[in-house]
Amino acid sequence: MSQWTDARLRGAVHFVLRRMPAPRPPLAQAPPPEEPPVSADLLDLLRRIGVALIGAGETTNRVQALLDELARRYGAQGVHFFVLPTGVFVRIQDARGSAVDMLGASIGTLRLDQIAELYRLLDRVKEKLPPPTEVTAALGDILDSKPRAPVLLTLLGQVVLTVGLGLMLNPAEPSLVGYCVLGVLVGLLVWVAEKVSLLSLALPVTAAALVSAVAFGFPDQLSGGHPSQLVIPAVATLLPGAMLTNGTIELATGSMVAGASRLMYGINMLFLLSFGLLIGLEVLGPRPVPEASGPDQMGWWAPLIGVLLIGLGHSWRASAPPNSLGWLLVVLYVTYGAQLVGQNFSGQLLGSFLGGLAAVPAAYFVQRRKNAPPSQVAFLPAFWMLVPGGIGLTGVSNLVGQGNSGGLHVIASALLTVLSIALGVMVGSGLVGDQRPRISTLLDTILPADRRSAAARDEKQK
Repeated sequence: MSQWTDARLRGAVHFVLRRMPAPRPPLAQAPPPEEPPVSADLLDLLRRIGVALIGAGETTNRVQALLDELARRYGAQGVHFFVLPTGVFVRIQDARGSAVDMLGASIGTLRLDQIAELYRLLDRVKEKLPPPTEVTAALGDILDSKPRAPVLLTLLGQVVLTVGLGLMLNPAEPSLVGYCVLGVLVGLLVWVAEKVSLLSLALPVTAAALVSAVAFGFPDQLSGGHPSQLVIPAVATLLPGAMLTNGTIELATGSMVAGASRLMYGINMLFLLSFGLLIGLEVLGPRPVPEASGPDQMGWWAPLIGVLLIGLGHSWRASAPPNSLGWLLVVLYVTYGAQLVGQNFSGQLLGSFLGGLAAVPAAYFVQRRKNAPPSQVAFLPAFWMLVPGGIGLTGVSNLVGQGNSGGLHVIASALLTVLSIALGVMVGSGLVGDQRPRISTLLDTILPADRRSAAARDEKQK
């Protein structure tokens, strides 16, 4: 009986085993994932540097050129950039397809010390090629850094800058008090706007309304009876001169989307400032119209002192790098001298053209000196010398307030001034830096191919 039971048990086991599925062969190991054509760390670095360069005041085509150079230095292939004033788009393409990523430009305008550190960081990257994560961390430290100048020195810089612009535009002794008072008011508003986001949105209208109300409310005490001379120097730091000029350059170089958006932003800022001026005048009600002729002007030395004060005020207000004031003044005086020569020789348009042309080579000359700031740091304050938006602000005010053709004429003159400055900057950029024309390009135009080859052989033999 026991043997029969064991036989039946063995038969049942064999029956079950025969009906079990055969074991499957082991699965082949999955291939490792393919590496992207550009590492995520490098992609993040390129986007962040592009946004920082926008905050440094560079034109979009210049930002794209710098990013292309940086990508080549890191050996990245198939990377393309599309830069706008509001963000940076990056496309990566290889045999497997393409991918697009972007980063919005939300850091605002950088201070002069941040701009200097940014370009020094770029120089170190081009020379040593550190890991992208290390560069990204250093860039974050630059963007998160606090201003070197205390609040009181920043406010003093706003006042000194306003007085310097006043000495250049309307060097009248009775207006000096008005320049100081309005400079303090605008400086306080800018400081509060940095703390209160709601005021920052309405800063152009609020500042212009306060300036016009105070200037025209106390004309005898602040300007000797000529309050209109106080308006432009007081709000000049809010004028979109650099925005309009960069937009014009971008349109001229084919960046139509970026150029049009910058121009529309600048024109909208002019209208907001003009609207604020009109609000201030309406709050005061009907007032006697001041005389057209202003008080006696100071001597020829007043604009020269104004240039010095502009350099001091801008270095304090924008937190310039250490030991950079002297170099900033060199560029400012060269720009003012070129502008003055053009104005005396022909008029305002030639003066604006020569001023923009001289500012770029002067900034690049300064950059090559020992312990000097980068060219962008030395170049940006030169826009305060040219003040392209000042006449445009007056023209918009006349057009809105009076509806006469004089406002249109002044606006047209301002736009021509901006075009003159932009053309001068483009010509100056073509003479120095990475944008200067190469000798080979000029020879390609002048000499035939066979003569170029013969000239190259002769030069090599020498």
